[in-house]
Amino acid sequence: MKEMLSFLILSVLFLSGCVSTLEGPQPVGKSLYLNKRLMKFVMDNGPAYREQRLSNGHVLHYWRSDTGRLIAIAAGRDDQYPDLCELALETDKKNIIRRINIIKDSPICIGVLK
Repeated sequence: MKEMLSFLILSVLFLSGCVSTLEGPQPVGKSLYLNKRLMKFVMDNGPAYREQRLSNGHVLHYWRSDTGRLIAIAAGRDDQYPDLCELALETDKKNIIRRINIIKDSPICIGVLK
């Protein structure tokens, strides 16, 4: 009986260690850029480093704070990038930003998204 209890306890501990705590992209509810043309974001923050066309005709535009004009926002102590913000902006067929997801969050994301 004691061995069975030990086995159950070890099994529960093992299985609980397998649960991932990683979360997916976090949607942004409010931003100056939502429902605006993509060009506004590009003018303020520079071009995307990568784009991905979706099956519905929308496009995901990916930005990182260590590329393009976002470097100026991200530059920190010792000319390094202490905070990395990564975003995915989804535009519709008319190039209007319909969704913004934060892929990698940091304090500078707040400044970028306003």
